[in-house]
Amino acid sequence: MDTIFWAHSKHGEFTTSSAYLALSGYNSAAEDRTWRLIWTWKGPQSMRVFLWQAFHAGLKTKAELARRHLLTSTCCDRCGALCEDALHALRDCPLVKQFWLNIIPISERQGFFNARFHHWLHSNLVDDSRMGDVLSWAFLFNQTKMNCSALLVDVHSRAKETHKLHNSPLVTRSIRINKWISWHPPKWPWCTLNTDGAHKSDEISTAGGLIRDHLGRWISGFGMVIGSCSITVAELWGLYKGLKLAWDSGIRRLKVETDSLCVTQLVARSSVMTNEYAPLVQAIKDYLKLDWHVSIVHIYREANFSLLGT
Repeated sequence: MDTIFWAHSKHGEFTTSSAYLALSGYNSAAEDRTWRLIWTWKGPQSMRVFLWQAFHAGLKTKAELARRHLLTSTCCDRCGALCEDALHALRDCPLVKQFWLNIIPISERQGFFNARFHHWLHSNLVDDSRMGDVLSWAFLFNQTKMNCSALLVDVHSRAKETHKLHNSPLVTRSIRINKWISWHPPKWPWCTLNTDGAHKSDEISTAGGLIRDHLGRWISGFGMVIGSCSITVAELWGLYKGLKLAWDSGIRRLKVETDSLCVTQLVARSSVMTNEYAPLVQAIKDYLKLDWHVSIVHIYREANFSLLGT
């Protein structure tokens, strides 16, 4: 049977908000298309946020600040034009326009410079072929002086980098892999040293470690209270004490596993350090120079633990 249906809401029911949006000319379908266009655009997240603000008149131009009663003058600081709105700041200011003239082909300039603001944004996001080798377009309205030649080179290189990144197979192709993470014993005749550091809320840092053979059997271990220090220093102390324990235990083939990427990078550095880590790092390197085989690898935290009963 025929029923009364309100066309301006999804469920056909009248609401004051839907009536207001209908009278104000709001188009939900167009809004949805705009939303998808912006948030699926292949570029930095900060640029997507910028685009969203631009589409919704959120850019802090002189005209917008004056409308909010935060400024009294709407003049452009770069060219002295009477009204610096979003379109002027992004396209029509003579300094900015000079930049666009270096990018936009002659056949496209009339449509580019005469389009209304929202249509201009929309058309440039949908079709970037007019930009030639630039591959993407940039927004330039935060400078009082502009070197167009240098700026063109900078924008070109950044646009190519962004295009290459967001069209890489690592981004466009799903690479999620389900992987079980656990500790695995080393191959014979190697032994494994697992070390870890901790920093408690009372500013007391501790470190510990254990050594296991190729069958996962416990050989030796240690635990120590360090005192007040950073978590990185605690991790370094754990590594140093673990290496000393392994050497004193007669182990000559050792695989060291730690979940601190910072520690592995500090030990791998060849340059001389002068920070608080330098003494411990040097002591660790002195042990690594001894007559034995040692490899230090970074592992996931979930795999850096001791199983009961092993």
